[in-house]
Amino acid sequence: MKTIIIATDFSASALNAARYAASLSTQLNAKQIVLYHSYELPTATEIPFPENRDAHALHEKCISSLHNLQAAILDLCASDASFEIHANDNPLIMGLQELSEQYADPFVVIGITGKSRGLTALIGSNTISISKNLTVPVLVIPNESNYTTIKNVVLSCDLKEVSESSPVDTIKSFVHALSAKLLLLNVDHNESTHFNPDSITEQYNLHKLWDNETSEYHYTDNPDIALGIMDFAKQHQSGIVIIVARSYGFFEGLFHKSMTRKLALSTQLPLLILKEIHQKTH
Repeated sequence: MKTIIIATDFSASALNAARYAASLSTQLNAKQIVLYHSYELPTATEIPFPENRDAHALHEKCISSLHNLQAAILDLCASDASFEIHANDNPLIMGLQELSEQYADPFVVIGITGKSRGLTALIGSNTISISKNLTVPVLVIPNESNYTTIKNVVLSCDLKEVSESSPVDTIKSFVHALSAKLLLLNVDHNESTHFNPDSITEQYNLHKLWDNETSEYHYTDNPDIALGIMDFAKQHQSGIVIIVARSYGFFEGLFHKSMTRKLALSTQLPLLILKEIHQKTH
């Protein structure tokens, strides 16, 4: 993960995410930082399209705001960090995907999005859509996250097709760059599955993948998988939780309204969302 693409809408939560990413870049030794803002223009026929001069003025205003953001986070980055600034009228997801294809080994950083107040959602619909649709890793920074040196990283494992679905190389390179310990966690609520042959095979595959790393294996029982992960991460002072996006039902469930009240007061942990892969180990 050599390039950090920070998406911003210039909100307070986006500024917090940018500051977190800038601090993280130093620990990761990531020297390439890209700041991006999408000012997607309305296309509905009943809304007058802005004159060219207005569109140009909007673009220049966004570029100026991105330069201000760079100045605000510059001191948190390595002294030799390289910045690039991009603003355009592409839809946000399209703009981020196009940018991610231009840089080496990128990941995208986003904060809480949306204008809603209260505990209606921990992150906005834009954030879920970005994580669903981008092909690169996405780091989600909750509004209350404050960066401290990351010593422990939790990886949520569901013990299903472990050897086929885990983006192992990406996870290893990320954890190595942080010089952190990897805590592999399986949350379950059906004790019988711990003893069936398939589960034993997957546990073997899990150890085969990770035994040569600085890692620990943990199994915990909780009927609410998302809450079980977050409780464990908090208890073990984890700096980041990694989730492999096998099922977005889980990801969306993590931020369901019924859970938000529990998480909002106790969780400020960033989530690194990775896409599953289908690469068999031999």
